[in-house]
Amino acid sequence: MQNSNYDYDTVVIGGGFAGVRACRDLSEQGYSVLLLEARDRLGGRTWSKHSKVGVFEGTVELGGQWVWPDRQVNMMAEIKRYGLTLTRSATPESYPSYVAGVHNPGPLPVPLEDIYDFERAAFALLTDAHRISPGIPLDQQNVGDLDIPYGQYLDALGVSPATRGWFTFFGSVFTARYPEEISALGPLTFIAQMEHSLIRAWGILDEYLVEGTGALIGAMASDSHADIRFETPVANVTQNADGVTVTTAAGNVFTARTAVVATPLATWADIDFDPPLSEAKSSASRERHMAYPVKVLMQVNNAPRFPYLLADPDNAGGAILLVAEQELDQGGQMMTGFYVNHLEREDSFGTDFAGVERFLKTLCPEAELVDFQCHEWATDPWARGFVAYKPGRLSKSHTELAAPQERVFFATADIATTFMTWMEGALESGKKAAVDAHRHMAQPASNP
Repeated sequence: MQNSNYDYDTVVIGGGFAGVRACRDLSEQGYSVLLLEARDRLGGRTWSKHSKVGVFEGTVELGGQWVWPDRQVNMMAEIKRYGLTLTRSATPESYPSYVAGVHNPGPLPVPLEDIYDFERAAFALLTDAHRISPGIPLDQQNVGDLDIPYGQYLDALGVSPATRGWFTFFGSVFTARYPEEISALGPLTFIAQMEHSLIRAWGILDEYLVEGTGALIGAMASDSHADIRFETPVANVTQNADGVTVTTAAGNVFTARTAVVATPLATWADIDFDPPLSEAKSSASRERHMAYPVKVLMQVNNAPRFPYLLADPDNAGGAILLVAEQELDQGGQMMTGFYVNHLEREDSFGTDFAGVERFLKTLCPEAELVDFQCHEWATDPWARGFVAYKPGRLSKSHTELAAPQERVFFATADIATTFMTWMEGALESGKKAAVDAHRHMAQPASNP
């Protein structure tokens, strides 16, 4: 279907799940597609690789990993299409917490004396989460009063420090920032998309691909028959009435009828757009609505058996969550941890052995760190963290962030209307961008 006036019908910028989905869908409709990826791999903010961590050797996931089969229809369609296998995460045997600087053995989320405060806070969050309808942009839902700092939202509940600390978890687990830095719409939307359930949201680590996320995105890319080029960051996107010109950082130039920008929101400011992005898009990218997450895979000895231990990052140095994945010989475990590694705070754990050990011992003082692997997404220039919206942006601009600009379309989990930040959200936005680009290219040429 390629027009001889152009090098390609579409140039897709970014090879995460959103970009690869757009690439494959357009290729299947007969369009010629060039995919430009800045890294030496596909996957974006997912990254599975064969690795060795202590005595463990196998596939490790350093980024996005989990799938919710009952509700994530796009992910399940892709998994079934390519014959991949899901397995369930290990079932926790205990549910301790570390909130307000105090270790709580569980199974109650907070100490018994705080349970009525907990009930009151849960009712407030669930009531407000029920105001949010997943699938509809947040600027169309009359929720501007909730687009305030999450710390301010929690303070207004007037609950005990332990209860406040426990609910801080919902603000930090997917934003990897502290509650005063993020909008309350983030955690409330997260609860809404988990069937408006605190229990469902609490147990977010559900099922994952045995073969790894890399196997899925590799299968999708192979299906696309597109021209895929690695280590090719883009410097400029220029469009006019005739088409789009994409210039790489190395100075290579490609022309196309359309383009799909499938990079994280925080990286849009690193590309020169002509004409410029809309004010909402350019401002949102410059504002760096970025998380500071570290996901660490560890071999750990002398830890509680299969815990699901959540923390109050305000009082735990940034620690958020610690879960066991697999039992090893001689009582060891493979564990996954999540923590905030704030680049602007000197008290962050860091990502060296000493820092990861401090994180582990903050939550499990008796545990012994043997080995680990992690990736600091906030310092990754092609990710700049995961998305973590500050107050005042989504309730004003959610629709515009996802809106096309003439021949340029946008696809990233950061702007999804369902399962924002998840692989599911990336697939949703990639699918939409492909549909919109197809509609544009399928229009009859206007008469001169």
